[in-house]
Amino acid sequence: MTKETLYGFHAVIGALKNEQRHVSKIVIDEHRRGGAVRQVLALTQHRGITLEFAKRAQLNQLLGHTRHQGVVALVESLEYGSFSQVSERTEDIAGPQTLLVLDGVTDVGNFASLIRSAVAFGVDTIVIPRNRSVALTSAVAKRSSGAIERVSVVRVVNIANTLDELKQRGFWIYGAGMTAELRVAQVQWPERLAIVLGAEGSGMRRLVRERCDALVRIPMHPRSNSLNVAIAGAIVLAYAWEQRCAVGSTS
Repeated sequence: MTKETLYGFHAVIGALKNEQRHVSKIVIDEHRRGGAVRQVLALTQHRGITLEFAKRAQLNQLLGHTRHQGVVALVESLEYGSFSQVSERTEDIAGPQTLLVLDGVTDVGNFASLIRSAVAFGVDTIVIPRNRSVALTSAVAKRSSGAIERVSVVRVVNIANTLDELKQRGFWIYGAGMTAELRVAQVQWPERLAIVLGAEGSGMRRLVRERCDALVRIPMHPRSNSLNVAIAGAIVLAYAWEQRCAVGSTS
């Protein structure tokens, strides 16, 4: 298990709340005060984790930048989930299941935003390719505001083959595309659902797009060229979540 430095209060608090995440030490700016600091202190004491106070310059030197907000944690790196375990677990889960599949998202900010949207809208697992993709890093953890601690991220060798396996397990594959005929508000979302988003700019690769059972689009004003992948993903996930909530509340 490798170690890394995690920084930013949301990211550090998220790691401290995750009992499965090993945290070796917390370092806080000696001049920092406020509710976030008190929360870190309480969580650190609860878990029996070493806590140190240091000058801000020491934190700057430790990380090599000043974007730490006054808190740094030495943690074990997050592990990627196993797709075989994820696919087996889906057999035991009753009710709606949603997987988010990212076909080549490479921007840290987009990935972090999609993680936050995934947690907000009930996604069980995020699937990314081993190559041509952003990875789990401390920068992603900070920009996800700790949401990375609450969703499993799985790396696979081949996205197209993974979609084939999901189909065999009863999942329907819906890809987001600008030229699709089906509008996102028209979809009757299935209980077992994998939503696929393509890379920034180039979109889904051909073999991935061909695996989709349906392609959906987000209607936009004629003056708009496109949506950022993180925003598009949040909209599609929100539609799927809202419809399922509405169905569940009337059943």
